Amino acid sequence: MSLALMITIAALVSVVLLVLIFYIVRRYYEARYDRTYITQDDRGFRRALEGKVVLWDFDEQIVKGPTAPHIEFVALNPTTGGRRTVKLMDPRTGAINLRPHYCAPLPFEAVTADSHKVIVDARVQFSLNRALLKHVYEIQEFSLALESRIQSAFRAEIGKRNDEELRASLNDVERGAIERLRRDETEGDEAGEAGMALGVRFHTANFIYSQPDEFAASALPAAIGAVTLASTATPEQHAAARALARAAGVLSLRPQQIDQLADVFKNRDPAALAALLAVMDMQTRQNIAEALAASGQLMVLTPQELGLIGATAQRDALARRVAPTPGPVPNGGAHPPEQRI
Repeated sequence: MSLALMITIAALVSVVLLVLIFYIVRRYYEARYDRTYITQDDRGFRRALEGKVVLWDFDEQIVKGPTAPHIEFVALNPTTGGRRTVKLMDPRTGAINLRPHYCAPLPFEAVTADSHKVIVDARVQFSLNRALLKHVYEIQEFSLALESRIQSAFRAEIGKRNDEELRASLNDVERGAIERLRRDETEGDEAGEAGMALGVRFHTANFIYSQPDEFAASALPAAIGAVTLASTATPEQHAAARALARAAGVLSLRPQQIDQLADVFKNRDPAALAALLAVMDMQTRQNIAEALAASGQLMVLTPQELGLIGATAQRDALARRVAPTPGPVPNGGAHPPEQRI
């Protein structure tokens, strides 16, 4: 074999080795426990990498770039206290973060079993499931799907309880919500099952809630109207607005407001209940006095007509008026003449 032929063969082998080394370097990926990559081909999702892998199939490509799915979620911003969007996929390299994170959706409304609205602020710890990243790849809006699943779980658990029961069962609601989230994942992780898994492991869930003031909400339109009338309306319009505000009586209370009043009176000791009733009685008298004064006319009404005949002060006043006034006392004091000595 001639020397030229040997040199040619050696050069070809060197070129092949260089190309092979270059291909391995460009197509080598290392997936750790906290990071992975997903691949695709002409048919769509291919697999999620695990361990040290070389992509020998030229058609298999790492999912990355502007065409990659948006894998992100809403988290709490520790600096401002607001919300921020966190990306779980690096669009440049395609690396996917598998570490646990806290999703913090914006506060949302839920309704209790007795139709009370509560504002829920939830936190759910989750991480992406390497074995179910196919579902993450297929979901167009991962962030919206995750938030909707979390809100649905909390709404379902809160909707099972009355508002007074909710205060004492926060741990039960959190436990029920995380179990529901996990159940939805297992029931939709295979073909033919109802629903669809998100490709997520749910770890913990917690929440706080606030309850809007039903009475303040109902009084808000009247207050706004009063402020608007203050600078532009005539005295007659002001009087009509005040009359409209006073017209909201007991029959105008919504069932939720009546239920809140019942909660106020429940499990009260007699002294506190008596004080509360006394305050309500004074408020009632003030409302009656304002209504009478607003008429601008002299009106004489009996306690029976005012509905105050049962009040102790009124009853004592009536008793003093009805009792006869004692006449002048003769010498000898108050004893009858037959008892004087």
